[in-house]
Amino acid sequence: MIIQMRWHYSIMFILFINMSSFIEAKQMTIPSPEKNSTFENLNTEKSNAKRIIGAVENIRLVPPNIVLEARIDTGAKTTSIDARKITPFEKDGKEWVRFVCISGKKEHIIERKVIKRIHIKRHGKDAQERYVVHMRIILGDVSRLIPVNLNDRDAYQYPILIGRNFLRDFFIVDVAKKHQFEPMKLPK
Repeated sequence: MIIQMRWHYSIMFILFINMSSFIEAKQMTIPSPEKNSTFENLNTEKSNAKRIIGAVENIRLVPPNIVLEARIDTGAKTTSIDARKITPFEKDGKEWVRFVCISGKKEHIIERKVIKRIHIKRHGKDAQERYVVHMRIILGDVSRLIPVNLNDRDAYQYPILIGRNFLRDFFIVDVAKKHQFEPMKLPK
């Protein structure tokens, strides 16, 4: 009787091992629908080594997958991008915004869902209401989908202002340096 019980448990153990390896193999072969998305899964994992960047860097903005020069500002909480002709509209009952991003002489029309509206305090001026949307920013090999506020930055030298919401956990800024990294290339 003891031999029969051991045999019974051995069979159950072998079946359990085979089933778990079958389940693991099946999980590994199921294609993820997220892999086919437009750069939504490109967030960089945090690492212990922080990269040293300069006061001005080239970044890639996705969409529209263009490289722009950005001012690095550790005093700014949120990243701000140059957005012209900002037009709010409704899509599927949600608030969206359409705006133009300029790269050289080329205009790129972008539509994004509005996350929220914020009031930005400005030195010597009234507070300004701005739309906040999610955008992918890439600097060197770091890619992050972050909230950015939209602002007409035509009067500023740089079309992008990178704030702490992008820098945190990845970068150290050396203001004596410029252009330490080029953003990784993505398929167009």
